[in-house]
Amino acid sequence: MLPKGHTKGDLMNNRIKEVIRKKGIKQIYICKELGINESVLSLIINGKRKPNQERLKALARILNVSIKDLYPEVEIKRINYYYI
Repeated sequence: MLPKGHTKGDLMNNRIKEVIRKKGIKQIYICKELGINESVLSLIINGKRKPNQERLKALARILNVSIKDLYPEVEIKRINYYYI
């Protein structure tokens, strides 16, 4: 479900490029850490591809920021899983 007043395209807007530039981290390093090629990272940065949850968490960890810093418009919901 989309937040009120947002379209699907809005959720693809991100600040990844800005954060990468600000941190001074090379995209090739990020690609190696994530195990993806540069074209995939480019698609994510340009909002043409959404990263899966694990990749998004890893990207935030690599950049040492929160997911909310990368995607300010996204609602984050915490779900707890219990394994018995």
